[in-house]
Amino acid sequence: MWECVRLLMERLPERHPEQEYLKKEFHRYEAGWQGEKRLHAKMVEFHWHEPYELLWDVGLRLGDWKVQIDGLLITPRCLIVISSKNISGKIHFNGTTSEFYRFNNEGEKMVMDDPLVQLAKHTGFLELWLEKRKVKHPPIDGVVVFTPRHCEIIAKPVGPHICKTYQVVEKLYEILETHDVLADSPKPSRIRKLIESNLCPYKRPPLCEYYRIDPRELKVGVKCVVCRKIAVERLYKIWRCKACGHCDSDALKSTLQEYLELVGREVDSREFRRFSGEESRHTVFRVLSKSGLVKVGSTRKRTYIKK
Repeated sequence: MWECVRLLMERLPERHPEQEYLKKEFHRYEAGWQGEKRLHAKMVEFHWHEPYELLWDVGLRLGDWKVQIDGLLITPRCLIVISSKNISGKIHFNGTTSEFYRFNNEGEKMVMDDPLVQLAKHTGFLELWLEKRKVKHPPIDGVVVFTPRHCEIIAKPVGPHICKTYQVVEKLYEILETHDVLADSPKPSRIRKLIESNLCPYKRPPLCEYYRIDPRELKVGVKCVVCRKIAVERLYKIWRCKACGHCDSDALKSTLQEYLELVGREVDSREFRRFSGEESRHTVFRVLSKSGLVKVGSTRKRTYIKK
């Protein structure tokens, strides 16, 4: 997501009113991505003496109810929902008021949604999801993991499992040891296969729609993948950046991917020529026809749609 936000920032004029907000969004998503990388890297140290399965980014649905579970550990003792949170600063769980808040580096207090509430929703969802499929399963537990390097948990409630990235492996061992292996517990691989066959990935709308930005405000042209400037011109079968001199035979393909991420999931030849600044109908037709997009309509009025 953070890479897509950067694409949008680069296509908008520098003084566009949304630039400052998008910059904050970019840093937030990038920090979250870095936190998830640290969590995944730490889980390499997890080695349990019984069979287990570990899944990441588990998207499931029950009717219109959709959830995205960051991580799921499946064992014969229990299923553990892993909820990663990119929240830095001094973190407080107020047991009296059931409020969750943090103080940033400037000492400003920010009240936020309690991550334990979301964790409870995810564990409850998974319980119901498995019951609907009549799958016997061990108990479902959960843990909230704070992934930033700079966070300090000042106060937390007794009972719920809360930790930081460096503590997560030991915390998972601790949770597992509180549960017994059930005699009729299904193999972890069976539950994994059931989940994988029913995955429902999150479908994010194009960013202009997501941030309510008029696509006509975007700068048009082909962008260089090296210096990231919209200064690429076509020289016969390749594209050359006028700013840094980089040559790229796939520059127009990259521009098509930008369009699909930023503007819309479908495009026609005329609209893509406007966005890319490429005047050659033949060149644009060749890129679109080889893009792997679904073709709808006759040649003259053909639309290309992302699956």
